[in-house]
Amino acid sequence: MKRILPLMLLLVAFVARAEPRDDVNDLLNRMHEATKLADHEAYFAMFTQDAVFFGTDVWERWELPEFESLYRPYMQSGRGWWFQMRDRHITVQPGATVAIFDETLYSDAYGQCRGTGACRLEGGAWKIASYHLDITIPNGISTPIVEMIREYEADHIELMTFNIRYGTADDGDNVWKNRRDMVTSLIRAELPDVLGVQEALAFQVDELTEAMPGYGWVGVGRDDGERAGEFAPIFYNTDKLRLRQSGTFWLSDTPEVPGSKSYGNTIPRICTWACFETLYGERPRTFFVANAHLDHQSAESRLKSMQQIAAKLDKAEYVWFVMGDFNCTPESEPIAALLGEGFLDSADEDSDVGTFHGFTGEDDGRRIDMILIPDRCEATESEVMTIGGEHGVWPSDHYPVRAIVNIRPQRDD
Repeated sequence: MKRILPLMLLLVAFVARAEPRDDVNDLLNRMHEATKLADHEAYFAMFTQDAVFFGTDVWERWELPEFESLYRPYMQSGRGWWFQMRDRHITVQPGATVAIFDETLYSDAYGQCRGTGACRLEGGAWKIASYHLDITIPNGISTPIVEMIREYEADHIELMTFNIRYGTADDGDNVWKNRRDMVTSLIRAELPDVLGVQEALAFQVDELTEAMPGYGWVGVGRDDGERAGEFAPIFYNTDKLRLRQSGTFWLSDTPEVPGSKSYGNTIPRICTWACFETLYGERPRTFFVANAHLDHQSAESRLKSMQQIAAKLDKAEYVWFVMGDFNCTPESEPIAALLGEGFLDSADEDSDVGTFHGFTGEDDGRRIDMILIPDRCEATESEVMTIGGEHGVWPSDHYPVRAIVNIRPQRDD
């Protein structure tokens, strides 16, 4: 009897430890079955409300509401996806309310993959709190695969423009201190290669720099050419790009004079520009970016400013991208000054999402923030990022705009 009792206690302990693992294992099996059957109701019911999903691309991090908005309609159309489990390890953490897992998977589309994540016990039921899907790469071909990725990235540049609203504005709940982390988190999640910012004051530029490791920046304050007044800074990813040259000019008859204005605007307006070279790729790619914030009151100033910017561009030899808050819509005369001279709006032709919303979260306002690209390039992705609104606070009164552009000139065969 003395020997049997310890054995029974060990058995009970083993069963207690095994049951959570069995429950988590069953949950993951049901998840894969739901995606195979495109059963969106069962699938999304398996996740915690704060669940996070990581896809195979570096920017693919979705919290549950965004992930569901993307993939519930996909599954409702009858389409699913199937990853077949080949091996799985589950470790229940002390307290038996959290379990971490990793699983080897096979997919006809992606081959051998790995899924990792965590599950949490809620109300007596296990749910998935995070899931991370990776496409595995054999070590023997990792070097050429990395070279292929770098070659692709050298051709495809992600651009973003973002009016972050000046940091001393009295915006109630939307004051800068309440928005700062939202702004930097949004940028870090997207990891654009080049980011043009408008309305940034010097202290905001400093805070963005501190919160975004791996980024350099160029620009000056519009009032004195140093740190006074709003900047139109250009941030760039130093992991991918080398800065070759940069500068700022004032949108006036005296573009080299700090603080100058002469087009009917009552405050100075500037354009900051930079020339970049890709760090990787068989052949380095060189391109220019201009970032501007046109006047909000004077139509004459907006037109003359854009004409001045257009005259600055050496489009024949180099690829230029022009981005910013233009305070006018795509069909306006200032935008036509570039669209009629070999430039395209990176947005889809049928895009009707506005970029200025005044902290309301609406998307039917004016589309005044744009990324203009040469017509010899191609925008492979473009988006007005209507993100934010938690507890009534938005990253800015403008939505950021992003575009991924193939910078290789199109050639006629």
